[in-house]
Amino acid sequence: MKKNCVYAIILFFFVALFSGCGKEKQEEIQIDRSGYEKSQFQSVSLTAGIESFTVRPDGTLLCSSADAKLYTYGQDGTRTGELAPDSFYGNLCADGEKIYAFDYERSAVVELGEDGARVIQNTILFHTIRNMVAVNGKIYVLAIPVTRENGDGMFPFGAEEFEDYGEQVYCIDAASGQYSTLGLAHIAAEYRAEDGSLYFYGWQEDKYYLYRYDTEKEKIASTLHFDGMGNVLSIVVEGGQLFALTSEEGLTGIDLTTGEKEELLAGWFTMFGNDLQFYRGNLFVNNMVAKEIQQLLYLGADGRVAVLQEESKKNSSIFGQEEGSREAGNGDAGDEKAKPTEWPKHKETIGLSTLSKYDIDTQKIKSISGFKTKLLDLPFEAETFAAELMAGNPEVDIYVVHTSSPVVQRIRELGLYVPLNDSEIITEHLSKCFGYVQETAINENGDIWMLPLDEIATVTWYIPENMERFHVTAEDLGMLDDYMAVLERLHGKTGAYRYYNNAAQFILWSDAHYDVNYNNFQAGAVNFDTELYRHVADTLWSGWVRHSSATANHPLFFAKYQESQPDYALIGEGPEFNRNIMIFKTCYTSEHLFSYGRTREQTTRLLTGWRVMAAPKLADASEKNYLGISYAFVNPYSRQKEAAIEYLEVLAANQSTVIEWPSFFREDIEYYEDMYDTSLPAFQDLYGIFRDSVIPTGYPHDSSDEYVTEYQQGLITFDEAIRRRQRAAEMGLYE
Repeated sequence: MKKNCVYAIILFFFVALFSGCGKEKQEEIQIDRSGYEKSQFQSVSLTAGIESFTVRPDGTLLCSSADAKLYTYGQDGTRTGELAPDSFYGNLCADGEKIYAFDYERSAVVELGEDGARVIQNTILFHTIRNMVAVNGKIYVLAIPVTRENGDGMFPFGAEEFEDYGEQVYCIDAASGQYSTLGLAHIAAEYRAEDGSLYFYGWQEDKYYLYRYDTEKEKIASTLHFDGMGNVLSIVVEGGQLFALTSEEGLTGIDLTTGEKEELLAGWFTMFGNDLQFYRGNLFVNNMVAKEIQQLLYLGADGRVAVLQEESKKNSSIFGQEEGSREAGNGDAGDEKAKPTEWPKHKETIGLSTLSKYDIDTQKIKSISGFKTKLLDLPFEAETFAAELMAGNPEVDIYVVHTSSPVVQRIRELGLYVPLNDSEIITEHLSKCFGYVQETAINENGDIWMLPLDEIATVTWYIPENMERFHVTAEDLGMLDDYMAVLERLHGKTGAYRYYNNAAQFILWSDAHYDVNYNNFQAGAVNFDTELYRHVADTLWSGWVRHSSATANHPLFFAKYQESQPDYALIGEGPEFNRNIMIFKTCYTSEHLFSYGRTREQTTRLLTGWRVMAAPKLADASEKNYLGISYAFVNPYSRQKEAAIEYLEVLAANQSTVIEWPSFFREDIEYYEDMYDTSLPAFQDLYGIFRDSVIPTGYPHDSSDEYVTEYQQGLITFDEAIRRRQRAAEMGLYE
């Protein structure tokens, strides 16, 4: 549901919190374990899912439901009441009897009461909120602010270490709404202890620290560091313990007086600080997959940690693998003895030339196989890249290129690759892919010349109940003219509801979609001077100035930025794609799933409640969906070809965990079951879209499209713009 993360982007790639603990600086820790005892709490379950929750001073829970409702629960987990919300709330936090939250619809920090919400602060534009806590009448919001540079950004959680996205800690006075920033750099998490102490967890000079913050003097009061502290987004500091959740080690604790580490409960993690709560010795977590709040452990009166093993066993199938089941991506279903592939530990460093460092998780490659990766810049211009290939660059072992590059055909024709046919792993992997993927990866001479890595498709995501509210059907969004008619009908009439579609992206997709379906680029026949293309161009090019500002957009489209403050919205998966106000969005599949596809829990959260259909066809419902993919091939001039092939084998065998972007290459549904709930309608929609698609290679796409800008600026006529598009296609075709 709505979480303060763009996704965007992401996320989610947790690393171990501790890797051995040795004290560096010891601060005196006051430990009060009086009164700690196991609660009689039973899990709280909401069908729609739990957006956020907090524990009140009397031990009762307040929950924000994913269907925009507020519920209260007693200490045993029984529902005691329901509040009437006037909006949708997340990041719930308590300060005495006061309850604060972030109001998604008003984009405001608010105080919740029996009669609704009082707006405290609505002038700060938050891009991503990591956590909210409240202490002594002050609300501390750990967030990434909105800037011109990061408006379209996706902020996944750092894979190995803290990545600075401009996080700030905002201190908001709950009474006046006045705010300031604390000036603390590199803060990853925050926590308000039961005794009122405020803690920040952050990074400095390759080390992680726990800071106790003096809220009266407004400065750091003490600092703790232990070897092995790692990158986390949620912490609890109670009873002399620091608790955190990571995907690799699950629930982990460290004794702050000795530095001793204990792995407490595998298979659990959380993304946001407000998803982990503590009350008088008892630790609770928002389990987003089970749609429940569950208790993980309690601290006994003697200070010892007791793990609720019955809860662990109950949820093992949700977060990990049930006992005796196969490991993710390895072995056959039901094979109790199946184990992950054991890779020999290599010492080679592979030179990887790519335009995007985010294609491959090189740290995971290293942990699996020992291979180190040296990232090299790929020449952006096709001519430069072709010249390098012909001349031979032995520093590069593997190239990662997009199939739309006009160089692709030349690579295949001239055999500028190392055949992969002798690799059983790659051959087996490819044999289970869709037929059009196999055709793309196999040259006419029978060589397997490349390994597909990731793919993108433009699709329309929609919420069925909200579509019904505005009398929009999926069929209405299936063809370009009908789609534009829906935009015209909805424009300015949706109130709090939103649709999203980026006009610049839509133009690029439509251009490529036309090329794939109506040009025969393999036969050298291209024609953009047709009645259909003119209609598409006239529909999408007119009425807006594309490059004038960050907020420029077609008047009927709804971009991520909107200029009017009352209706300001950042539209991205996370809080901004609130299922309660989002009607539909047309964007790349990666914009919804990028950096979130690492666990079944995360993908289930992102797919639940959505349906997906192919982007609008231009003229005929039988048009094939256009896909773009990135692929890797071994440089024939590499000095370590065998090692490079083994590197690709690691990629093929671990594609779901080492490739950053989501992929739907495989035909066998069971392949996806470790990553997705394949029974979800949205997954089935995506599978069908990718099954019925095509991957063009080397088509003459014009990436500059300056003729569009010049036409919009009145520098050339429409006919001249069409002729420019045709010339660009012909030049790309015959170069």
